[in-house]
Amino acid sequence: MDHLKGKKRISLKQGGGAVGVAVVLLALAACITPLHPVVTLEPGVSLKGYRVFLVAPVTDATGAPFDLQVTDSLRREIVDRLQSHGLQVAPKDVDTTDDLLLITTTLVFFRGRSNQVELPRPSVDVECRLRSELRDPRTGRRLGEIVASDLGARRPLTVLNECAHDLADAIYRLQR
Repeated sequence: MDHLKGKKRISLKQGGGAVGVAVVLLALAACITPLHPVVTLEPGVSLKGYRVFLVAPVTDATGAPFDLQVTDSLRREIVDRLQSHGLQVAPKDVDTTDDLLLITTTLVFFRGRSNQVELPRPSVDVECRLRSELRDPRTGRRLGEIVASDLGARRPLTVLNECAHDLADAIYRLQR
C-alpha cells in the first residue's frame, strides 16, 4: 500500500450509480406517461345499472378547419370501442328505456394540423381533448362527465381516435 502514499483516495459508494439511473428513468417515464381520462360523477351515482348506451353525434367546438368529418369518425370510434368491450349501443333514434345512458361528446380542444389529419406522422405534437357529459335521458339527470386527452407526435387522426378510445374505455371501467 506504500505505492498509494500521498495519493487521494476516491471512494465509490455502492448503489450511487443505481440512484442516478433511477432518477433518469423516472424523468423519462414522466415524459411518456399516458394521459388518463378525468372522470367526475355526481354524488351517489353509479353506472352499473346502465346496460344500453346512446352515443349522441359528436360536436366540434374547436373551430379547426378539419379536412374530413372528424365528428362522424369520433362518434364511430366511441361506438366501436364500447361494442368491443361487449357493451350494447343503441341506434341513434331509440326511445328511452330504463337502463339507457346518454353520452354527449364535444371535441373541445385540438392542436395540430387539422387540415392534414390523415397525413403521416407530423414533426410537432398533436393534442386533443374530448369532453363527454353522461345523462339519464329518462329523467334528464346529469350523472357526470369524462374528459379524455391525448398528446403525441403521431398522425392527427390517430391522436383523435385514441382520445375517443380512452373515453369509451373510461365508460367501460365505470360500468363494470
